[in-house]
Amino acid sequence: MFQMSCHLSDSDNPNIVPKPRGNSPKVIATALAILCLLYIYIYQEEHDVKNMLRNSFCITFFSYTSKGICNCVEERRHHFQPRYGGSYPKLLKACFFGKTVFCIFLAIFILLFTPFKVQDIVQISLGCCCFLIFYVAGFFGPTEVEISQICEINKKNVAHGLAWSFYIGYLKKVLPRLENSIKAYHAEKGNSILRYKDTRKVHILIPLDCHIPDEISKEDDNIHFLDNLPDTQLNVAGVMKRSYKHSVYEIFDESKRPHYCIVEYATPLASLYEMSKDSQAAFSSQDRLEQTKLFYRTLKDILEDSKECGNLYRLVLLNDNKRGEDPHYISKEIIKHLKQQITEEYSVEEEGQQLQDNFSTELSCAPELMISNDSNSDFPRSLKP
Repeated sequence: MFQMSCHLSDSDNPNIVPKPRGNSPKVIATALAILCLLYIYIYQEEHDVKNMLRNSFCITFFSYTSKGICNCVEERRHHFQPRYGGSYPKLLKACFFGKTVFCIFLAIFILLFTPFKVQDIVQISLGCCCFLIFYVAGFFGPTEVEISQICEINKKNVAHGLAWSFYIGYLKKVLPRLENSIKAYHAEKGNSILRYKDTRKVHILIPLDCHIPDEISKEDDNIHFLDNLPDTQLNVAGVMKRSYKHSVYEIFDESKRPHYCIVEYATPLASLYEMSKDSQAAFSSQDRLEQTKLFYRTLKDILEDSKECGNLYRLVLLNDNKRGEDPHYISKEIIKHLKQQITEEYSVEEEGQQLQDNFSTELSCAPELMISNDSNSDFPRSLKP
């Protein structure tokens, strides 16, 4: 039996969920640098290019080094023990780039083995002075794009922590036990609900506005609570037999035909919603939207790589703009996912069955021993007369 883990891919939401940022800025910067070098090469006979290049390097290096020294003094005076544990290597690593050591040796080499004129020293000093003035004025602070990229690369966003907490603290515990819970439900109730593979998954609703109601039926009257699966009890963090449960819902389509599946909201999003309402958190509605999108993408990546949770979940991203336009938007989205799962799973099963049939057909053929001693022929001949 062939199965696949079905979930909403980023390609289905090209204008909603952002993809990780690429290396385009570095490529463009490299291209601009090459153009500048070509321009300098053309006019190199008219100017002292070597001295200009040396002075430019010194201005750039000493400017950023001066900024690091300013930060280093602040960190040493007020944060040395609590932030760095009294460790100078940690302090220096936090205030300077990792490649600064190489630049220091290069700068020392330039200072020792190349002559400097007074006008060169004045030019370098003026360049560093201008940089520090602009730095104090805030012109060289990181942009929103740079801050966002740094946080995403280093996994330091609020969304990363919430997604990992949701996975480790909840999904990784309950999803591997979902099948046993469904079997216990069938044995207890004796009905045919959740008999099909496409319904044996937890459909996790992720609204972009982070609004999570206590009852889904209040958001969409085509969704009715049906029953709870038997509790999953685990000993967690000192709490003995902590209970986890899933709710089964009856969802009606436009023709009023019922569909049954397990549905629940991604509860960590409630924290983002409350943070945006609390002024102390300094968390705007735009920040909330960006973190929600990142939460979806991070959780999707985590679950795709999880062996324990494979094919046991479905992420349903809800666009808050469409929720306001259609009172039955949530039920339509869930049903759309159910139908998509059926199409995907059975298409894969049919392909697998066809491969199995072809393989069986090939094995069913009677083997025939072939031999060849004909030097004029490239093909073997049968032993049969």
